[in-house]
Amino acid sequence: MGKGGNVAALTSESIIFSDISSLGSISRTGRISQDNSKGKAGEAIVAINPGGEEMWARLQSKFGSPGKPFVVLNNAYSTSYDIGNKKGYEEVYYLKRISKGWIYRAYPGKWEAYLEKPDGNTELVESYKNKPLLREVSNMVRELSFKRYAIGNDRWSKGFGERL
Repeated sequence: MGKGGNVAALTSESIIFSDISSLGSISRTGRISQDNSKGKAGEAIVAINPGGEEMWARLQSKFGSPGKPFVVLNNAYSTSYDIGNKKGYEEVYYLKRISKGWIYRAYPGKWEAYLEKPDGNTELVESYKNKPLLREVSNMVRELSFKRYAIGNDRWSKGFGERL
């Protein structure tokens, strides 16, 4: 992608190809739920909101090509009660709300835990080389928030009555 290769966009919604063809090297579009006879065509695949990891594997098997990226974008839910997925896919961009903060990653960077302060700003409080466990990061951020701000670190909305 971005190096002159073709990209197929698969989504659960209908896309009119002519509406997006000027946005880059998109070679075709398709609906996730429909049978697409073109199958593997040597393209990178961007699957937009495809559902759970089981669907990712089916799409990658059907449309993915060796050596080409397979990207899941804007997945609406996770089938894991942890960070990311349970099928071993690499999280390239990841942002998850946790109690009193956020977990973030931008590949190839580290996993980062952010504390959300009472004024809405965030502070990087820990970074991890390997994907941490959700419960460990959540507990650490929540405990740090309580230690610094006691119960005064609820979500903040300046101009709308301050603390929500």
